[in-house]
Amino acid sequence: MTSFNSLGAGAALIAACVGPAIAHAQGGQEAQSRAAVTAGASARSGAQRTPLLTPAVAARLAPMKWMYVTSLRGDGGTPQRIGFRTISLTEATYRGTPAWLVVEVRQMHTVAYAESLYVSKADLTPMHRVRRTPTSTVVSEYGADSIRTTFDDDSGHVTGAMADEPGLLAGLYLIEPLIGASQLDAQWATTSRLAAIGRDESGVVDVETRVVGAEKVQIPDGTFDAWVVTMRIGSSGETFWVRKTDGVVLKEVVPALGMAGATVEAVLGLNGVER
Repeated sequence: MTSFNSLGAGAALIAACVGPAIAHAQGGQEAQSRAAVTAGASARSGAQRTPLLTPAVAARLAPMKWMYVTSLRGDGGTPQRIGFRTISLTEATYRGTPAWLVVEVRQMHTVAYAESLYVSKADLTPMHRVRRTPTSTVVSEYGADSIRTTFDDDSGHVTGAMADEPGLLAGLYLIEPLIGASQLDAQWATTSRLAAIGRDESGVVDVETRVVGAEKVQIPDGTFDAWVVTMRIGSSGETFWVRKTDGVVLKEVVPALGMAGATVEAVLGLNGVER
């Protein structure tokens, strides 16, 4: 068994450490992803932590599916559709324990990427995660004090482990349902810890999320009052527009790393919420 203890990031960490579409809209991000992990680790000691994974938040979750249209926008240009993204939250059980099953699917042109994650229904503790791409499968099992992961890709089969700790986020796609269940206001802010698991190196990074303002945002379903929420991971960032009435994330924007002035946008599609 290989031990993944040091903080760092290779290509396999990109999808865990940046926004939902960014990793597949560009390439060559190893250095920037490494910087995000390192910066998050160094900021850890000074960050004020308001828990995001709490029983109160867990109690407000409800089964739902979100469907987004993903586009790449150049500097000042017209957005070009590059695919679709869906997130679903379903009641389930895992090894006899009541759970939420969270599934994220990203369709980029003709290529699909999918992740599934079981978390405890009581307190959202991660239990089991599977990430599939056209060339790899990654399976993580969360134990009492360690996360054991197997990686299967063109380079072969590798197993690894890293320390677990209470309150870890297992994937950034949990952010949308958690924000929706968090009863936002103008002062809302939280710091979470993300387990960034990679084939070569793994680590834990801080994810700082806060309300920074309020705006009206237009989507295919209409125009809505929304909270503007930023998420920071080291030097990387993402912005969400969250509908005030029900906590649904209407729009997400993240810089397209390596493409100056470009952004990747995910906008809730027409009738894009299934309850």
